Amino acid sequence: MTFIQKYGFILLIFFLCTAFTIVGVMKEAKSASNSFVEVTIAEGDTLWGLAQDYSNNDHPKKWIAKVMELNDMQSTTIKSGERLILPKVDPVFPDSMMTELAGEE
Repeated sequence: MTFIQKYGFILLIFFLCTAFTIVGVMKEAKSASNSFVEVTIAEGDTLWGLAQDYSNNDHPKKWIAKVMELNDMQSTTIKSGERLILPKVDPVFPDSMMTELAGEE
């Protein structure tokens, strides 16, 4: 009993840190499972063009490197009809908030 009285504050901090860590890891694992989009490459598609369509605020070179890693690609060459897994990047603001910020109603 004296141990808890003596070190109670430290135990409380340890417990809270552990709890927040577990919750954060579980939340990240849940979001990571839904963070991919599969697309079929059409004639004329390039990784640079896909990066401009799908990467949002991520730098295109960084995004292309992620795509190459996800799909085990050795080069940036893609072919029509090929299926690629792309990292899904969520927008910083939801669409409704962007509309409000832009002043449109």
